[in-house]
Amino acid sequence: MLKTKRLIIFLILSTACFLLLPLTALAKTPAFKSEIGLVAAIGLAVISASVLSVIFHKLKQPALLAYIVSGLVIHGLFYDAISSSVHVMEQVSHLGLVFLLFIIGLEMDLGGIFNLGKKTAAAILLQTPLTVIVIIAVQWGADKIGITLPGLGSGSASWFYYAVVIALSSTAVVVKLLADKFDLGSQAGRVTILTLIGQDVWAIMALSFVSAQGAFGGTKLLIMLGGATAATVAAVGLSRWVLMPVMSMLARSPDLIALVSMGWCFLLAECFSQIGLSAEMGALIAGLTIGRLPIHTEILSKVISLRDFFMALFFISLGISLPPPSLSVIGDALWLVLFVFAARLIIFTPSLLAAGQGPIVAFASSINLAQISEFSLLLLPIGIAHHVLEIRDISVISYAMMLSVLLTTYAIKYNYPLSIFCERILRLQKLSCSCGEDVKKPVRAGHGDTADIILAGYHHNAEALIHYVSANDPELLSHLEVVDFNLKNHSKISAAGVKVIYGDISNPETLRCTGVADARIVISSISDMFLRNTSNKDLLNAVKMVNPNVLFIATADNIQDAQELEESGAFACISPQVEASPAYFAAVKKALGK
Repeated sequence: MLKTKRLIIFLILSTACFLLLPLTALAKTPAFKSEIGLVAAIGLAVISASVLSVIFHKLKQPALLAYIVSGLVIHGLFYDAISSSVHVMEQVSHLGLVFLLFIIGLEMDLGGIFNLGKKTAAAILLQTPLTVIVIIAVQWGADKIGITLPGLGSGSASWFYYAVVIALSSTAVVVKLLADKFDLGSQAGRVTILTLIGQDVWAIMALSFVSAQGAFGGTKLLIMLGGATAATVAAVGLSRWVLMPVMSMLARSPDLIALVSMGWCFLLAECFSQIGLSAEMGALIAGLTIGRLPIHTEILSKVISLRDFFMALFFISLGISLPPPSLSVIGDALWLVLFVFAARLIIFTPSLLAAGQGPIVAFASSINLAQISEFSLLLLPIGIAHHVLEIRDISVISYAMMLSVLLTTYAIKYNYPLSIFCERILRLQKLSCSCGEDVKKPVRAGHGDTADIILAGYHHNAEALIHYVSANDPELLSHLEVVDFNLKNHSKISAAGVKVIYGDISNPETLRCTGVADARIVISSISDMFLRNTSNKDLLNAVKMVNPNVLFIATADNIQDAQELEESGAFACISPQVEASPAYFAAVKKALGK
């Protein structure tokens, strides 16, 4: 088996070299020794990214890595040919961020985010200034005792810049990876998104500070924030009284609806840009203002493909923009990345724990945010102009950002297993169910002690099961409890005589706080096809971690998945498609008169 995998990897890499040979040959041709146009440069970027994406996909590596690596390849082979187009490509690629934030606004549930509680909101909003203060204090302390910390600059003048770099996270990377993982709606996802929004506000203040060479323009900042507030209020009013009637009129023309919505997105993006804020923030507000419209799903379907293309171009441009490295620069960049990870785990995690979030959510949120923001690139030219940063600092911060992004692709992919590992190391299990006074605790829509049988999630199969139990063994209903985050289902479940508790089953914290430890049976009645942010196998592992003796009944999409789940420890595994086959066969036989 191992030899087969090695052979496959060898063949893939050989194919990659074969496919990249034309690119290396092109790099030596006279046509590519001279500069090429923007369209050709973008075409070159897309072709190289496409080739590497296929290879990385076969190797089961994130596509984001392929985009950055393709940028590095283009920088090494074709930079002279595309040098005049690089700046324009970077500007065009920022459309990816605009579309990304617009889609976040369309999908965002503000009520769910701000229900996190006052203490959590305070911890989130204080994350950036607290990190800046702690990092500057560490630098000052090291300087006083004569220690030079690698990766944090060489002079006291650069302390603030490096502290801001460490404090801010990448909205583009985090949201893209969480969206791909369907993890934006989880508790850790909501904490992460709200933290990124707070960081954007602090980033604007930091940019104003460094632009004024330390003379903080309070009046300018107040005007900026006042303008943003006025623009937001105006946007809400216009969306309600003007945009909504227009959308209703165009309901039969989906293409026009998509065009008008993107026009609205760019209008607010430009308004916020003129005020002094980021265009991305304007796009977020644009998405929020029309996110409650019934046709927002149609808008999403039209914009997502544009987002994916321009986000790919953004990360390719990021790879192209990196300067040539040296071993010492890479070494300092690795140290800087280490400081970023340490800052999140040492500063932000305790803040969330103190606010009442459980260890899994606290660690997962910190892991999600453990990278350097693309905003850092905006600080670098200002630092150079003010003679605070050196050319070497630009290289260190740029490569640290790239390395942190590469690590983040894996960190977010495995954020919950890593969080559970961190929890075990620090022996924080006793805090797992400590919910703060302002954090929404699991609330049962019923009474009584912990149920013997817990239904994790409520969908068609769970509804049918409750109906069947009600008709055949009503007494068993008192032993059932449903855990589900969709409040619309709660009244229906309660009316059937079953206890129901609010909770997101994809969040390991929920499983700890909902009585799984005392349950005899846990049923996952939703197959992986319909689950979001988790799977039956993940649920099985999480439930067994809380209660090793529980009997777990899973749902599978096919026979192979069912066998794998049973081998992993499931008591039983139901495959609705397989179970329905005899009924279909009987109906066919009956129809044929046999």
